[in-house]
Amino acid sequence: MPRERFNRTCLSPHDLAICERVFDQVCADEHLNPLDPDAEILAVMVVAIFRNAHTGERELLEALRSRRQKVAGSGH
Repeated sequence: MPRERFNRTCLSPHDLAICERVFDQVCADEHLNPLDPDAEILAVMVVAIFRNAHTGERELLEALRSRRQKVAGSGH
């Protein structure tokens, strides 16, 4: 498997830790139970945004908050 493709499909322990911290922060900010079905959607969103080149923790958190505000603002 080409290294570039592998890097896009697999997350290292460091990558997972970043995603987990961002997930935990958003759950805390939004008073969302991490075991709630809505949190599963959040987790998928965190990983998708991370894989889309937002690999810094701060950048990922800002991108996620922005995306969630747009969704909340559209009434969904």
